[in-house]
Amino acid sequence: MRIDSALMDTRASRVRRVCAGAAFLVMALVPALWLFNKDPEPRRMAILLALGCALACVILLFVQQRRAGGWRPFKEIVAAEFSEMGEGALEAGPDLPDVPRLLPSRRGQQQRAILWGVGVCTAIVGVVALGVGEPQRSSLVQRLHDSGAEFAWVQAEKVSDVRQLSRTGRDPYVATVVVQLPGAASTSPVSATVKTETYERPRPGDEVQVLYAPSQPNLGAVAGDERRLGPELRGETMPAYMRWGLVVLWALGVLAVLNDVHRRHGFRAFSRMNQTDRAIRGQYTRMGQYHHDEAGGRGEPAKGRYLEVHTGSGWVHFLTEIDEPGPPEALRGQRLWLCWDASRGTRGGRLSVKRTPAALVFDSGWVMHGMLNVNKAMALRTAGVSVGKMDGPAERTHPLRVWDPRAKWLLSTSATLFGCYVVTAACAGLLTFDLAPGWRWAVAITGLLSVLVGANPHFNLAPDAVESGGK
Repeated sequence: MRIDSALMDTRASRVRRVCAGAAFLVMALVPALWLFNKDPEPRRMAILLALGCALACVILLFVQQRRAGGWRPFKEIVAAEFSEMGEGALEAGPDLPDVPRLLPSRRGQQQRAILWGVGVCTAIVGVVALGVGEPQRSSLVQRLHDSGAEFAWVQAEKVSDVRQLSRTGRDPYVATVVVQLPGAASTSPVSATVKTETYERPRPGDEVQVLYAPSQPNLGAVAGDERRLGPELRGETMPAYMRWGLVVLWALGVLAVLNDVHRRHGFRAFSRMNQTDRAIRGQYTRMGQYHHDEAGGRGEPAKGRYLEVHTGSGWVHFLTEIDEPGPPEALRGQRLWLCWDASRGTRGGRLSVKRTPAALVFDSGWVMHGMLNVNKAMALRTAGVSVGKMDGPAERTHPLRVWDPRAKWLLSTSATLFGCYVVTAACAGLLTFDLAPGWRWAVAITGLLSVLVGANPHFNLAPDAVESGGK
């Protein structure tokens, strides 16, 4: 079964890229506004506008999918792509094709993996930030802010309702304290009642730091210092240490994504063969799976799948993301060129790379990008031919086509996942409002679960190939 051409036309492809790119920008914009914008109302409106744009993109993608024939299981898409490869195998001519100098790039695979992984990290950190942050100033602090709030030390006149909290470390005292606020010019002092939290038992006559409006002391006061009330007074959603802690957490997540993409795809486009690349003739035999750690070489985990290629120098395991049942029978025994970057991992050492970019170039014109374990690649360093030493252009009977079923990610995005994206956006929008603590936690947890459910079928830091539709 061939995939409908409707999705692959120029206009549909452009809409898909624009919508996906806009959704990614929204995922980056929302937490950035929440963490660094200090004006509550414009911040809320900007976030709601961005989320509205994201929902519009989700709807457009959903409509685009329906026009292309609706949702399909990812395995069906893979089977359709393999079917085309099988037909190409039957059409391959008997002549030996030259070693290709130019290959279809793997940049699309790398970019999708990076954007999807970074997007998931950003969405998780964004929902957490929205959940733990404060969307606006409290009503009293807002009135004080509008009237020119200042911090001041005042004297406690009366102390009541003193009790000691039980916490890890020192147990603080909380109390209700009546203080005298300096009055405005030519007016007498004004009494105000505040709630204090101190490590020493409060007594009448103690100095208490409060936030109040000198021009309107009748508004009242809030007990606290710059460290406690400063972020709220400035309109920040959280203290600086929490804000930068979330940024560091996001950065660590991005590093983990980049490390995983480097392991699975490398960072090289591997589209133009150069002096360090080699190629060897071989034929595809079967798909296999490792059953214990490092069975496939240094750093290779268990359950990793590979395509077995027989060459004149022995068996080679080509590492790529592929699931059962694997390539069709028509591909078994098909001749191909195995190309790889022979310079990676030659220095050795604990921190050296464990994989090197590689590609299978079938005589039928299909190209599968993947990786070789450097230990296996080192064993082939004297085998085959050096691509850089070959003269003349490479001519092929069949144009080269890259095997990349994940490029059709929109077809395999189910209605459930579209629903998860909508729920996540709705929860993010609700969290920009001042909710009761219980409701706030409930909405934040719902949004976080929606992100995790929506991400799980698509992105996996484990070595196993992803089984369902993904980017």
